[in-house]
Amino acid sequence: MKLSTTLLLATCLLFSDLSGQNKPVSIQDTLKLSESEIKIKKIDSLRRYTRNQFYQNNFDITIEVGQETLKLAKEINDLKTIFSIYSIMGNAFLKIEDTTQAKRIFSKALAEAERIKAINDAAPDKSSQVNYNYDRSIITAKIDLGNYYALQEKAKPAIKLYHEAIPLAEKLKDSSHLFILNFNIAELNLDLKNLEESEFYVNETNRYIEKKQIVEAYRAVAKLNLGRLYLLKNYPALARTELRQCIELAEKSGYTEANIEGHEFYAQSEAMLGNYEASYRLVMKVDSLKSEKYKTDKIEAIETVTAKFKLDQYEKDLEAKIKENEYNKQATKRETTILWIKIAATILFVFSIFLFISDRRRRKLLIDLTKKNIQYLKAKEKTEELSKAKTVLFSKITHELRTPMYGIIGISSLLIKDKKIKEHSEDLRSLKFSADYLLSLINNVLQLTAIDSDNKKKLNKAEFNIYDLIKNVVESAKFINTANPNKYTISITNDIPKLLIGDQEKLSQILMNLVGNSSKFTDAGEIKIELNRLEDLNDQIQIGFCISDTGIGISREMQREMFNEFSHSKTTDNFHGTGLGLPIVKKLLEMHKSEIEISSELGAGTTVNFVLLFERSVNEEEENDSLENRDPEKFKNKRILAVDDNKINLIVTKKTLELYGADVTIVESGRKSIELLRKESFDLILMDINMPEMSGFETTVIIRTFNTEIPIVALTAVELEKVTEESSFDLMNDLIIKPFKNDYFINKIASHLNLDKFVRTF
Repeated sequence: MKLSTTLLLATCLLFSDLSGQNKPVSIQDTLKLSESEIKIKKIDSLRRYTRNQFYQNNFDITIEVGQETLKLAKEINDLKTIFSIYSIMGNAFLKIEDTTQAKRIFSKALAEAERIKAINDAAPDKSSQVNYNYDRSIITAKIDLGNYYALQEKAKPAIKLYHEAIPLAEKLKDSSHLFILNFNIAELNLDLKNLEESEFYVNETNRYIEKKQIVEAYRAVAKLNLGRLYLLKNYPALARTELRQCIELAEKSGYTEANIEGHEFYAQSEAMLGNYEASYRLVMKVDSLKSEKYKTDKIEAIETVTAKFKLDQYEKDLEAKIKENEYNKQATKRETTILWIKIAATILFVFSIFLFISDRRRRKLLIDLTKKNIQYLKAKEKTEELSKAKTVLFSKITHELRTPMYGIIGISSLLIKDKKIKEHSEDLRSLKFSADYLLSLINNVLQLTAIDSDNKKKLNKAEFNIYDLIKNVVESAKFINTANPNKYTISITNDIPKLLIGDQEKLSQILMNLVGNSSKFTDAGEIKIELNRLEDLNDQIQIGFCISDTGIGISREMQREMFNEFSHSKTTDNFHGTGLGLPIVKKLLEMHKSEIEISSELGAGTTVNFVLLFERSVNEEEENDSLENRDPEKFKNKRILAVDDNKINLIVTKKTLELYGADVTIVESGRKSIELLRKESFDLILMDINMPEMSGFETTVIIRTFNTEIPIVALTAVELEKVTEESSFDLMNDLIIKPFKNDYFINKIASHLNLDKFVRTF
């Protein structure tokens, strides 16, 4: 924040008329007043008029009338008016950038207040003391003089003066002055990045904002300083909350400067959190606010320059009048003519200077604005480059993670069907379930980085056995904490059908994250998974899920941050995990139009509740994809060519298809597949996309030059959008993303082997 704006706003509080509005004096009342009373009324009226002229930016009138008021006040020793006018005139000189005069007046006011207070305190006859609050005048003078040093970028003497004034303000229990003093000290220390000093005085400032006499504009800048402190401490999430409140208060009170700086630091907090798009929008908002403020500042600058020249002219005219009175005794007529010539010349001169300075200031402001716009455009370009780089990186990560997962899931599926190792079938099912969960977790972590993910927020609908799903979740979770194993209790009411229709993978992710967290933070305790059927809603089955544990619990502070994927906590440092579990759960439940409820206390365990809707299944029993249900001659006499640079993936594909009677040939490159196809005939080709030397797209283009009939199905770990946006994909017949469900894979292959004309099915 620009210190001058904040400090001058704070000083305005010192000019408020604490005595209340004076009633207008009627002619009859005036006749009854004595000469001294009339003078008091006149001084009071002049004081209020001077203050109003300051607020209207008429600084020349402020100084001119202020000098007259000061002279009258000194005649009757009106101390309240004397020190009030000192403060107003000093700030008027600051406004017209006459810092020498401002410092002289502020220093004189402080010295005078301290001198009179010392004399008054030392007087032996206390009854003769003037009934006046000297401490308040000393506070005002110290704040004004401290502001002067702060505006000159001399923080040390400014802070010293503020510190000296605090005990006096505390003695008077003056919340308004205490707010200003603590705020100014906090502001200077924030600018100097003195974290420890800043934190103390920012907290002190915020202690006073709840007082009734503190105006909305002051509450806004108090929130702004608190936001700046959190940014300095590298707590961008907390800073963002305070800065939002600052902006609301600033807009409500019309405090433009606080509104602009609130948006600037808000943009900084969003950038620190990685929300570059939101940060860019806020930067654009700052530009808009600054553009509006520029118009106001231009008018104020013109008024300030005009006032300065008016004041100079007033002093010149005053001097000229003295000389004129002396000269008029000798040549009244000639002096009158010369005077008018001087006045005309002076007006032309002032007007010329005014136009010159105004144009110069306007040009400087335009140059500064242009430079800022260039900086913002460069920042925007850099943000877009980073976003593109991030997209490319995660696309590569997607492929590299999905490819080995295809091998793990495929091999575990084959082993499950092997009767020779039937005694390990439960272990293999747990392995496959964990692999499926890991794949789904990879997909969701990658989705957290997507900006426009509307097409990725669709729920899949498929039939599944919820009893088996819960059992697999628990069996997988048991491996998380083997050192201090927990007791797991599953409770499912009898009115919940075994078979439901819904998104099995996303439900698995939700439960694995929640049960996994309970297992991770519970030692030798008990974990309960309860499912209760609630009242059906629109022919859909409504099920309430409850996961409770007897673990270490979650603190209130952690509960506020644990759903933020960018937050960092000491808890995640002490235990294995990415810290993304609960944010993913929240996003998945939002896709189901559901919410998560958590109740927890440290040392007393945690309970999590949520509700999901499922469709009814028409089947009474689940069909198992077992060896008995498999048709071993489904693909008999069908020759299939599998092309992939990963040997494990080729083995999985080959063994899976051979279970259905297919004759499978495997090759490790596009070039070898082309050579083989020129010699032999096949019924279908399974083509990987990302291969060294020659990609799947390039291989397909060459194959289509000599064989346009054979079905070519892309079998890849690359994301759907990346495959379909390639023009060469038009030469292919279909697409299968790996890893895949076994029945989906077999049915997709069957559709292309049994159809005379091949069409897309996605």
